[in-house]
Amino acid sequence: MVIIWIILGALLLWEIQSVWYAKHWDEELFVSLAFSRKSTVRGESCELLETIENRKLLPLPVLKVKFQVSRQLAFEDAGTESSVTDQYYRNDVFSVRPYTRHIRSLRFTCKKRGFYRINGLDVVAGDLFLTHELPKSLPVDSQLYVYPRPFRGMDFNGALRQLNGEVATKRHLQEDPFEYLGIREYTPRDTLRDVNWKATARSGELKVNQKGCTAQRSVRLVVNLEDGAILRQEDLLEASIEMAAAAAELFIGQGIRTSLETNGPDLLTKEAVCLKASCGAGHLDSIFRGLARIDLEKPAPSFEPIRERLEEMEDRESLCTIFFSADARPEFQQLLEKFRKEKREFIWFCPVNRIVRPEINAGIRPYTRLIDAEEGGRL
Repeated sequence: MVIIWIILGALLLWEIQSVWYAKHWDEELFVSLAFSRKSTVRGESCELLETIENRKLLPLPVLKVKFQVSRQLAFEDAGTESSVTDQYYRNDVFSVRPYTRHIRSLRFTCKKRGFYRINGLDVVAGDLFLTHELPKSLPVDSQLYVYPRPFRGMDFNGALRQLNGEVATKRHLQEDPFEYLGIREYTPRDTLRDVNWKATARSGELKVNQKGCTAQRSVRLVVNLEDGAILRQEDLLEASIEMAAAAAELFIGQGIRTSLETNGPDLLTKEAVCLKASCGAGHLDSIFRGLARIDLEKPAPSFEPIRERLEEMEDRESLCTIFFSADARPEFQQLLEKFRKEKREFIWFCPVNRIVRPEINAGIRPYTRLIDAEEGGRL
C-alpha cells in the first residue's frame, strides 16, 4: 500500500511540476546575444556575449540556446551539437539556477569583410524531470561590421606615398580657422601654432587641431567591381576594396577631402555604395562601413553610369581621381584614355595574380600600377 501511495505521489508531483513549468518557465527569463564591438577588421578576433538571466525561484535544469550566424565568423569553440553548412548553427546547453546570471564569451575570427547580423534566437527548456521540451523564439538584433583590412604591400604603399606627395604639392589649400574638425596626431608638416596644448598635456603626445579647408577640391576614389574574367576572381575584387580602404585611411587622416564612387551594391539598400567628399570626423568610418556592406555575392551592375558621371564632372572639382579595378576591358581603358587626353589627374591601381595579367594600352601605361594581390595577403 505504501508503495502505491509513493507511486501516486510521484505521479502527482510529476504532473504538478509539468503544468507549472509549462506555464511559468519563461517568466523573468532574459536571454541576449551581443557582439563585444560594433566593428572590427578582417582577420581580427572578436567576441559574442551570450547572456542568460533567471530572475525567479524556478530553476531550469536544462536550457538550450540556439542561433545561427554567417559561417564567415569562425568560432574557436564549436559548441554542443553545432554545425556548419550554408550558415553556422550553434546549440549551447546551460543549467540555470534561481536568481542567477550566466555570461558566456564566444570568441571568433572574422574571415571575411562584411556586415553580419543575428536576427533572433530559440530557447528550449526542460522541466524538472526532463520529460518535456518547452521551446520559445526570442527577438534579437545584434550587428557587426567587419571592415576591409587596408591593403599593405611594398609596391602599393610606395605608389600611394608617391601619389600622396603629389596631391599634397598640388593641394594649395588654406586652413579655415573657423571650421574646427577635431584633434589628430602631430605630423612633421604641422606648425607649433596648430598644437592643442591641453590635449597634448592630457595624452602625453603632441596633438594638433584639425581645421577645415577653404577650398573644396578633393581626392576621388573610384572602385569598379565589374568582373570581365571568364572565371570569377573574387580575391581581386576584394583587393580593390581593400586598396580603396587604405587610400581613404591615408588621405582622410591628413585632412584631405575624399569621396567614394563604386558600382558595388549595398547589402542593405541594394543601391551602389557612394559617399560625397568630406574629411570630417566620422567620414572614414562611413567609408569603411560602406565598403563593408558591398555585396559581391551577385555580379556588380554596369560601370557605365559612373563612367558617364565622371566624364561630366569638371576637373577642378578633384585633386586626383584614383581608380581601383581588376576589370581591364577596352571600355574601362577608354575612359582612362579620355582622362589622359583631357589632362585630368588620375592613377589606376589594377590588382593582378598569377592567372590574371591584363594588357594595358600604351597611352595609359604610365598612369597604371599593376599590384600583386598576394602582396596584401589576399591570396
